[in-house]
Amino acid sequence: MVNPAPSGSVRSRNGTTVPLLLSAALVGALISVASAGPAAAANLSSTFDAVAPGSPAPGWTSSGDVTVQDVTGTVDRSLRLRDVSTTANTTAAATFGTTTSTVVAGFRLRAAQSTATVGVHLDSSGGHSVTVAMSPTGRLYTYDGATRIDLGTYVANRWYDIRLVARPGTATADLHIDGERRAAGLRFRTSTTDLASLQAGVSVADTGTAYLDDVRTTAEASPTAWPHLGTIAPRTAAQVGTSQLLVGAETLDRDYTNYQAYAPYLGRLGATGVRLQGGWAKTEKTKGVYDWTWLDRIVDDATARGVRPWLQLSYGNGIYTGGGGAGLGGQIPTSTEALAAWDAWVTAMVKRYENRVTEWEIWNEPNLAGIPAATYADFFARTAARVRAEQPDSVIYGPGEAGIDVPYTNDFLVRLSGQGKSHLLDGISYHPYNPNPDDVWTYQQVDRIRALINQYAPGAVLRQGENGAPSAPNSFGALGDLDWTELSQTKWFLRRLTHDLGQGISTSAFSISDLHYPSKLNSKGLLQTNSDKSIRYAKPSYYAVQTLAAVIDSSVTALPAYPFTTDSATTLTVQGFAKRDTGRQIVGVWNGTTTPGDSTTRTPVRLTLPNGDFTDPVYVDVRTGAVFDIPAADWTVSGSTHTFRNVPVYDSPVLIADRSAIRL
Repeated sequence: MVNPAPSGSVRSRNGTTVPLLLSAALVGALISVASAGPAAAANLSSTFDAVAPGSPAPGWTSSGDVTVQDVTGTVDRSLRLRDVSTTANTTAAATFGTTTSTVVAGFRLRAAQSTATVGVHLDSSGGHSVTVAMSPTGRLYTYDGATRIDLGTYVANRWYDIRLVARPGTATADLHIDGERRAAGLRFRTSTTDLASLQAGVSVADTGTAYLDDVRTTAEASPTAWPHLGTIAPRTAAQVGTSQLLVGAETLDRDYTNYQAYAPYLGRLGATGVRLQGGWAKTEKTKGVYDWTWLDRIVDDATARGVRPWLQLSYGNGIYTGGGGAGLGGQIPTSTEALAAWDAWVTAMVKRYENRVTEWEIWNEPNLAGIPAATYADFFARTAARVRAEQPDSVIYGPGEAGIDVPYTNDFLVRLSGQGKSHLLDGISYHPYNPNPDDVWTYQQVDRIRALINQYAPGAVLRQGENGAPSAPNSFGALGDLDWTELSQTKWFLRRLTHDLGQGISTSAFSISDLHYPSKLNSKGLLQTNSDKSIRYAKPSYYAVQTLAAVIDSSVTALPAYPFTTDSATTLTVQGFAKRDTGRQIVGVWNGTTTPGDSTTRTPVRLTLPNGDFTDPVYVDVRTGAVFDIPAADWTVSGSTHTFRNVPVYDSPVLIADRSAIRL
């Protein structure tokens, strides 16, 4: 199908640079590309930043004026294709080896004008199979077979983040631009059973300049021989409506990220809530004077995109003596003047946003700052009372604690309850950074906090309020000392979020964008950034979380302690969900025994679900979004007991879902 666009966890043992081909002409004659032979496809990764300006790109072939150059108005180097002739080719090329596997190609493309044909292709030896292009009339377009598909306008001198997912096995492809799926199930232009190269360039008939950057290709074999049905259709936050899946947009109060840069990706992710830090010090730079301009713009824009802000009341403000710390690990305000100013700011903030914000969190990680639990409890009660005075129906969380600190939670709740103030607390927020997101200890501590809530603040809920993994080694912040990749980050996010959702826990992906601390980069973002905080591209984790958000929303309910048996030789993590209206199920399963790795090798397992509810089950790899039919020969049902055979399982969540519970 072409879509042109503008619970509980049960663990049981029973159970060389890839080449890129840039073509000179997008319409008309096809340029044949020499095949690299039957060798398995390699991964291509070309950023060009280490190449001297004016030099050719190592590992690339080209015709015409093709060199690496600094790009005016940007902070990095890119491959420039400058065409000054209407009779000669201007191309650059690289090959990644003939493969029958699915090819995922990501790159950034920029045209210096809107009056030339510029584009990129995925090719076989027979020619162009998948194309995305910019026309000389200012339009983006692609092809469904021989039919040209318009994708809307483009703007000169603007980078476009493009992702192609091409499947030789079905001769179809999906196209994403700036995190939005713009077409799905595109038929290949040229009949082929394999792909060999990526190609792009400026049309022979036109003159103009184009830039290419961040070229990345990966080839991945199908996880199963089961029939491929398509891919999960992403849904915007507005389309999802409500869910327990949130995303973090922290540190805007300290300008470590740029909201305007990533705003277009926010609603497209599908998460329906966003965590923001209120920024007292950024709002009140002169005593008694509030400048809300920066926060107004963010709150209004997020709300317009269908993403509900969850505002954190923190940090301190250095213009007041005893005003507390204005960043991570900062102390709460302590002086009489500072506390009065804090009270005034809190009251003013709630008044200003009460029609747009209903959820509030008081302070960030007080236990990390060494603030005694009793001191924090008093501060929480003081602040929460002011929030409730202005907004009686407000939902208030605390303490946003670092890790899962059961003793701290206990002391906080005991103090709050002892003062008769537990009614001010609607939820406990925690930040459980663990290399293995499925570590048994994590959810043991969660259960202990649940018990404390039931004892001291009945009715309050749990929220995983901040948690993520880096996408590269040597990242600043939690877990930064481990050897992460974009692949292992993706698996980590999916495991944490799916596990939490299966436990009925509201859960947040930290963070939407990489964070630029002073002289340090925290690469936990779903979006990779440039040094100026602009967006380079959506990481694989972005698309994976996008898929999860499209499937697990408020139309499903978690099935705690979902039972199963398996013949798997390794311990599996299983989370069950059911559609509220039909009862049809979605069951997530993965190997959660270790920290996520970089292998995509699956092991076929037998899975028996004694309380299953499926009429037409399908298999979904959440990481890739790919959906496969489960043939009748590989599943049986007896009463409510469903047994599935040859289910490909690995260390990233896959789903067995009733077909009625998903959208392609």
